Amino acid sequence: MYSARPLMKDHDPTDSTDTESLLTVEQSQEKLLHSVPSNTSKRNKVLKTYLHIAAIVFYSVITVILYTWSTRINEKQCGCDNAAIYSPARTAIEYEKQTIVHNLADNGKYRGPPRPEQDAAWEDLLRYNNLRIQKEDLEKANTTSVPLNDDQGGYLATLDVFHTLHCVNKIRKSYYSDYYHDPNPLVDQQEHFDHCIDLLRQVIMCHGDISLHTYEWKDDYRWPWPSMRTEHQCRNWDKLMVWSKEHYLPSLTGPILSHPSLGISFRGDEPHS
Repeated sequence: MYSARPLMKDHDPTDSTDTESLLTVEQSQEKLLHSVPSNTSKRNKVLKTYLHIAAIVFYSVITVILYTWSTRINEKQCGCDNAAIYSPARTAIEYEKQTIVHNLADNGKYRGPPRPEQDAAWEDLLRYNNLRIQKEDLEKANTTSVPLNDDQGGYLATLDVFHTLHCVNKIRKSYYSDYYHDPNPLVDQQEHFDHCIDLLRQVIMCHGDISLHTYEWKDDYRWPWPSMRTEHQCRNWDKLMVWSKEHYLPSLTGPILSHPSLGISFRGDEPHS
């Protein structure tokens, strides 16, 4: 007969304990192996989040710096872009470089003795001087004007360049007073001339043209001779005229302009300056 002891040895409790111990170690190692990637993944996610935040902050700072830099450059380039006054004609402004020629012997259409083609040239410059503008334009410019009494409404205005040109033309005509007969009293004429001369002074000083005016030597002249050609930054005149034509009032005669107590302003039968 077989002894019962070997059979009991096959089921030794110590063997069961060792197996459980081995399983516990293997499970612990497996858990450790699984936990390492999990922790690494969390760290990678946190790192990516910080990198994204840093990138957003970096690009935001760069954007602000570039915007500030470009704004300062634009301000230095031309202060006219930040105009202190409003005008509805600003939409027509376009700058260009022009060479202004002012030779003493120039016989341009605006110079010289009076003649029909010269008068036509000056009248063409002032053709669209009377303009119709709207109430919102006056409000933006913080000013007022007289209303227009017709179906289209609006208010009477002009661009100051037309007023200035009017003064230049007035002085030109006064120089040839034998040809141009001003019906107004001489005292009124002189007052008008003084007004125009001082207006020109103020306008010239206001614009303060900084174009360089250079000099040269002449063989038969001991003093520096001023150059008769200078380059300037000018506003395109044709574009201003197109805008003015679109807002032009063909006639102010009749009830379109009436003083509140004195009646119609321009009846067509009386001189005015």
